[in-house]
Amino acid sequence: EGLVRTAGMGHGTFDGSIASARDDRRAFLAHALGTLELNAGRASVARDVFREGLEAHGNSSWMLLGAALCERRLGKEVAARALFERSVYADRKHGHAWQAWGVMEERAGNFRAAKTLFEGGIKYCPRHGALWQAYATMESRLGNFDVARNLFAAGIKKCPKHVPLYQAWACLELRGGYLAAAKMLISAALSRDSSQGATWRVAAKIEGKQENSKGTEAMLRKGLENDPNHAQLYCDLADHLVTFGKYSEARLLLETGLEIDPLHAPLYHSLAEVEAMVFNLEGLSILNKRASAVFNSNALVPPIDSSNAWGNKIKMRKIMSGNKNLPSKVAALATDLDLRIDEGSSVTVGGEEPDFSAMLEGMKGDYEDVFDIFVPEGTAGNEDVEEVVVKDDLINF
Repeated sequence: EGLVRTAGMGHGTFDGSIASARDDRRAFLAHALGTLELNAGRASVARDVFREGLEAHGNSSWMLLGAALCERRLGKEVAARALFERSVYADRKHGHAWQAWGVMEERAGNFRAAKTLFEGGIKYCPRHGALWQAYATMESRLGNFDVARNLFAAGIKKCPKHVPLYQAWACLELRGGYLAAAKMLISAALSRDSSQGATWRVAAKIEGKQENSKGTEAMLRKGLENDPNHAQLYCDLADHLVTFGKYSEARLLLETGLEIDPLHAPLYHSLAEVEAMVFNLEGLSILNKRASAVFNSNALVPPIDSSNAWGNKIKMRKIMSGNKNLPSKVAALATDLDLRIDEGSSVTVGGEEPDFSAMLEGMKGDYEDVFDIFVPEGTAGNEDVEEVVVKDDLINF
C-alpha cells in the first residue's frame, strides 16, 4: 500500500530535494517489504520485490543483498554470487554483504573464498561483529582452534557489545572442556545483555556439563524470564523437566512455546515425545495433524540439528575438497580490492595478535555477578555442544 501511495510522488510542483526524499522512502518501503517476505520464508515472492526495487532504484547495496539472499535460499548459487559481488562493490563498508557471501562460500566448501571474503569485510568494516563471529566459527569448525580464539578475541576488542561473539567463543571452550573459560565468557555476555535467550542456553549447557540439574533448570528459567519469546528455551526446559518425570509442566511449556512460535519444529517433536511417554495416543494424533498442517510432515520425526549438520558437512567437505580454487568472482574481487588470498589452512588477521588468555582473565567472575546463584566448578566432558548459529539470511531493518 505504501509503495502504491508513493508511486506518483516526486513530480510536478515538487522540487528535486523533495522528489529525492520520496524516492528514498519508496526504496525503503520496497526493501522493508522484501525483507518481511524473506524472513517469513517466501523467498520467491521476496526475490520479485527486490528485483522490482532494483529496477526502480538502481544499485542499492541493501537491495542487492536482499536479492542475493533470496537466490541463495532458492539454491541459485551462481546468481547469488553475482548479486553479492554487486552489493559489495556498491558499498564496501556493507558488513552484512561480506558476511553473508562468506557464509555461502563456506557452506559450499569454498573455504579459501570464505576466508578471503571475511578478511575483506573486516578490512572495510572492522566493527561488524557478525563478520568476526562467522570467521571465527568457520575456523573452529575446521579444527583451527587457536586461530578461532584469536579471531574471537580480536572481534571482542573491536566490537565489545556484540554478545554473540562471547556466546560462540564460550561454545568453543565448552566443547573443548575448558569450563572456567566458558563460564567467564558467558558471564561477560550476560553482564552486557541478559535479554538474549541464546546466552542463557549456553549457561545451561555449562551447568549440564557439571551434572548440576538445579543449575541447568535455573539458567533455563532465568532465560525465559529475560527472553520469553525464545522458542528453543521452552523446548530445552521441557526436555529437562521430562527427565524428572514432570510431564504436565513440560507439556504446558511446549504448548506455550507453540503459541509463541508455531513454526518452531523442535517444539512439535518434544511435545510428541511427552505424549508418547504418557501413552496419550489421542494427543499424538492431534499433534500430528497440527504438524502436518504446518509443515506437511510427521511430528514424530526428529528435526535436523541445523548447526551440527552444517558443522559435519563442513568437516566432510574439508576432507573431500581440500584447497579448492577460488570462484572467479571472488578472485576478481580480491584482485580489485587488494585482498590477501591465503594459501594455507590457518589465517591470522593483520595487526597485533590479541592475548586471549589475558582477555579471559580480565573477564573473570562467577554467575553471582549477574544473578544470585553460584555454581561450583566441576569436570567437563567433551561431547558435542551446539554452536551459536550465524544468521546470514535474515535481514534487519
